[in-house]
Amino acid sequence: MELTIVTAYFDIGRESFKGYERGNSKYINYFRFWARMKNNLIVYTSLEFKNEIEEIRKSFGLLNKTKVVVIDDYKNFDKLLYEKIKNAMDNEIALNFHNDVKRPESWNADYNFIMLLKSYCIVDAIMKGYAEGMIAWLDFGFNHGGSDGLINEKEFDFVWNYDFEEKINLFSYQKLDNYRPIFDIVRSMDVYIRGNIIVAPDYLWKEFNILSKKAMKSLVDCGLCDDDQTICLMAYREKKEIFKINNVKKWYDGLKCFGGEHLTVRTEKEEKNRSYRIYKERARYYLLDGKYSLAKKYYKMYLKEKINIKTQRKKNSILWKNIY
Repeated sequence: MELTIVTAYFDIGRESFKGYERGNSKYINYFRFWARMKNNLIVYTSLEFKNEIEEIRKSFGLLNKTKVVVIDDYKNFDKLLYEKIKNAMDNEIALNFHNDVKRPESWNADYNFIMLLKSYCIVDAIMKGYAEGMIAWLDFGFNHGGSDGLINEKEFDFVWNYDFEEKINLFSYQKLDNYRPIFDIVRSMDVYIRGNIIVAPDYLWKEFNILSKKAMKSLVDCGLCDDDQTICLMAYREKKEIFKINNVKKWYDGLKCFGGEHLTVRTEKEEKNRSYRIYKERARYYLLDGKYSLAKKYYKMYLKEKINIKTQRKKNSILWKNIY
């Protein structure tokens, strides 16, 4: 069954997020990486990005399968809930409740609100007749331009088809813990559900929107807030029978393992070398920021990976000597 894809992009000033900087041009390039997909695509965005998004799809001969919906102010999706989120996050106690106060979901109300809007956009598309049947949410920045692991942009030139179960299909990050209190998950910032891909039939997207809204209201009424990954978990706990949890290993697997099997993945060696660099960068970042426990944590991960790489290289060297 061919899926209709819905995505969205709004400028929330992320280029100024210390340690998490991603400007508009970077996100546009992320989108360009996967924009060859031949499915019907609906993009919610502001006027400033409309022409560029349409030009990208036009360059792939897909303008006729593209609908760009211009939103003047994303806060208008739910002004009251936005204000509640903002009020909850303006509280310094709520900020310091999180283990890592530098992450956007700890301090930025617009970030958490935008993450919540995924189901709002899809319900709007359904109500306006732009989408029907099985509908997939795919993050605008999906795969981060190849850095997440799917490395060949030309391979996205295909129609995404997959016979998903007619439930709300979520993709796990780790094994779900159905008894752990939500406040502890918010505090620790642990992730159980990946929010970059969600697939469901049109009639369940409306229910998912209701459950997501209820989950966010429950959090902010307690003076807390979090992003879509925790909201998805709360929605699932509320009505498990309408959800399907798909257990996957990688962020891209919601596509790769469900209709995109042909997509080339970065090799294990390349992935290890990348992790090695990221751990070192993170350790340095937290050290400079005075977060010594986090700096120590990432430095230990860096050292462990460094030792693993050196050990593997030594084994390979011995192997080749024995061969020759």
